Amino acid sequence: MDTSLWRWLCCPFCGGGFNTTLTAQVEGTPVYGVLTCYCGQYPVVDGIPILKKGPIGTVGQTADQVIALIQAGQYREALLAMIVPPAPDPTWFRFLPSVSGIWRLKHLAQQRAVRAWREQLAALLRDQGDQLTACDLFDLHFRQSRKWMDAYDYFAFRFGQPRHLVALSLATLIRHPQRPVLDLACGCGHLTRSLVSRAQGQQVIGIDRNFFMLHVAHNWIAPQAEYVCCEADTALPFPEGTFSAVFCSDAFHYFVHKATSVRELKRLTQDDGFIVLVTIRNSNVQHQHACLPLPPEGCQALFADISHCLIADSDILAHYLQKQGPPLARQPTLGRLVHAPLLSVVAAHRPEVLQDYGPFDDWPHAEGRLTLNPLFVAETRNSLGNVQLRRTFPTDFYAEENAECKQYLPEVVSVNAQLLVDLTHAKRTLEMERLIEQCVVLGLPERYR
Repeated sequence: MDTSLWRWLCCPFCGGGFNTTLTAQVEGTPVYGVLTCYCGQYPVVDGIPILKKGPIGTVGQTADQVIALIQAGQYREALLAMIVPPAPDPTWFRFLPSVSGIWRLKHLAQQRAVRAWREQLAALLRDQGDQLTACDLFDLHFRQSRKWMDAYDYFAFRFGQPRHLVALSLATLIRHPQRPVLDLACGCGHLTRSLVSRAQGQQVIGIDRNFFMLHVAHNWIAPQAEYVCCEADTALPFPEGTFSAVFCSDAFHYFVHKATSVRELKRLTQDDGFIVLVTIRNSNVQHQHACLPLPPEGCQALFADISHCLIADSDILAHYLQKQGPPLARQPTLGRLVHAPLLSVVAAHRPEVLQDYGPFDDWPHAEGRLTLNPLFVAETRNSLGNVQLRRTFPTDFYAEENAECKQYLPEVVSVNAQLLVDLTHAKRTLEMERLIEQCVVLGLPERYR
């Protein structure tokens, strides 16, 4: 964690500054420690301050328990306490009768399962080391735990999804920022990574309530950013006017305190910054997610006192596929937005931010190590050495959630075997450019898959 962030971070509960007790550093950078303010103490694990009350770990650990581990020098235990996945319930749980005393049997079984998960995760971190990828951790945390099965697909295939392309388009609004950039509810850092490249040396900070996701972002996907673990839709731990821009991608419809959140974002970007809420679900359109969506007029009402543009994600995506930035100069009518499933809003203290943005210098999704989109599976190789790739979706639910993929991902594509060699050498040929345009080839972090 950059020490400059420690100096102006403030408590989201009492507003006070922090005194810092450093108990472990790597190359002079604080990694494990304790932050103390007027109202309490908060642990720093793996360089990430955890500014939360009550249970803070995935299996109910409190801040005091994690602080005790840090103060005892048990840093790996403190990390495992924050990232061990919830243990799956054994199959035989469902056959237990609902009678007094059974809860104790369940509790003991869950404790054993948590210990087994902790040992498995510790062995994975120890034995695989630099070979461990972000998708390995997604698999363990989401699929093997059987808690959030669809979350694996969402994160593992994120870089080529329509909603991510919309976020990449809106990230190009960042031009010569004079202050840091905030990624609110940043998840595993997929967008944070792009914000870092746009920030031109300005600090990028990611906030999320889920420590495991921040750990993945910090170590695998966007290590150049800084992270804070706290609630995203209440008071935020920064002074007024801290940020040039705030982004929140595919998360605002989950917020309970939407008005509070927007007031905070206006405070943090006051005078000349801007706010981008990417992919907000429209309550007029039925969906399968347990979230708290708003209708278009509800989104607009939150920004009635500031220049803004509310636009359908489909319009942003259409421009992106033409290698063009988002069209923000004119506010679409409510009639055009009323049945749009997904919406995005850009609100700015400087009205000139709301303009139509021109062509990209390069495809934003090509940033990073170029590789085949993992949705494509190699089927056959002909006598000339050409490889046929077929687009596959992991589940019917994923296909429905990302139906816009069919606008740009071909169902079948044939590629020269030399392309696979060119990919390993980062050589951008004419065939490579064609496949980048179709999102068959994407730029991914080095240790992603």
